Amino acid sequence: MSARRRLFRLHQAVGVAAAAFLLLAALTGALLVFRGYFKAGPPPSAPVVARPLALEQLIARAVAVGPGDPVTDITLPGAPDRPYEFFLDDDAETVVYLAGDGALLGSRATAGGFTQFVFRLHTGEIAGTPGEVLSFLGGASLVVLVISGLSMIVSRRRARRT
Repeated sequence: MSARRRLFRLHQAVGVAAAAFLLLAALTGALLVFRGYFKAGPPPSAPVVARPLALEQLIARAVAVGPGDPVTDITLPGAPDRPYEFFLDDDAETVVYLAGDGALLGSRATAGGFTQFVFRLHTGEIAGTPGEVLSFLGGASLVVLVISGLSMIVSRRRARRT
């Protein structure tokens, strides 16, 4: 069997084996692009503050308002009347909304939501370590498909020249 034929069989086998997993990853990735539309938004508005507190003070306030866990992410307001969003590292995945003066505008738990489910499905985390290994193998299979596909193109061109 020629090298080109062996590459073609490898390419086909990897492609068939990876197709279902890669389709799932592509669909969940596409859903995650629009994740902002699936979640409840922040409070409608925040009072405009002439001089907001320092970010360190706002972080300390968010930790004090929440269950005491550290802040992992912050979304800064895009306009003067928008709240600061602080994402806490607790089991409930709490989001705390504060005005620039530190006033609490609201909070919500995001654990167990649709976006979190889709993200866990996308990364393979939903199936634990075996799922994460499959996720890695899915990504690695793309590398194999690209290399074997390019190798087949090169071997075809070499065969035509001779």
